[in-house]
Amino acid sequence: MSNQEAWRWSGNIRGGVRYLLAEQPMVTHFRWDHHTWGSTWHFPLVAIASYLLLILLLKIVLIPRKRPLPLGPIPAIHYLCVVLASVAIFFGCWEATAVELRETRWIWSRKFKNAAEWAMCFPLGTRPSGRVFFWSYIFYLTKYHQLLDTVIWILRKKPLTFLHVFHRVAVVFVCYAWLEFSQSLQIVTILATTLLYVVVYSYFLCRSIGWGWWSSFLPANWQMVHLAFTLLTYVALLARHFTAKEGCNGIGALLFDGLSNITLLFLFLNLHIKEKCGNAKSLSRFSSSSSTFT
Repeated sequence: MSNQEAWRWSGNIRGGVRYLLAEQPMVTHFRWDHHTWGSTWHFPLVAIASYLLLILLLKIVLIPRKRPLPLGPIPAIHYLCVVLASVAIFFGCWEATAVELRETRWIWSRKFKNAAEWAMCFPLGTRPSGRVFFWSYIFYLTKYHQLLDTVIWILRKKPLTFLHVFHRVAVVFVCYAWLEFSQSLQIVTILATTLLYVVVYSYFLCRSIGWGWWSSFLPANWQMVHLAFTLLTYVALLARHFTAKEGCNGIGALLFDGLSNITLLFLFLNLHIKEKCGNAKSLSRFSSSSSTFT
């Protein structure tokens, strides 16, 4: 195969991937409304109520049992699904953002200095439709799948903390608010969080199949970096919102997002204190109990 043929072949693959992720009708024509599955307020409320009830029932049923239940390949399959979904969402959101920026440059270039500002700050009046919000919707749906983390944790007879449950509940409503109120900053958050999931859940996957060569410091450190990055983007977004002539869309919904990250900050401080006290096991517990955050 000549270099020209190889270049053409790779270009065709690239074009096919771009069409699949950002240009097919299901993606381009997406619209978040109350006809979309999971878009009504009662959907997350019922789902979270069922989640909490399931946790309570499992804890009660498993009280007499001292040993963890044998789950076989179920945890590994779950972690693998999260990794694959995170990879798909990362590249999907990346391609969707790139195409959106290219096709609407004549609009956003009037209000923003560069593409990075648009990716952080949606203009006022932005509606939850199109490519970017399609991948935000897929990301929102994965939050329900990741509730299985708690079920696996309980069946393995691991100690369950209030912060673990509280955070998973909060994340569902945070991601719902992204779509319902077209919240700014969600592109950056989705890209950063899915990248984090690939690392953290790959670690859990390797541990579940007996490949314990990854240090527990790796996912914990990545989570700390993610938290610091999230806080910096909050500051940058708020600065842009209050200093520019036109603010950013969905700032009110950012309060829910902030609540989620406050709980993460609490976890980080708790981890830091335990680490200073010489409790090395806290790193492993932190990695497992806070593995699904935005």
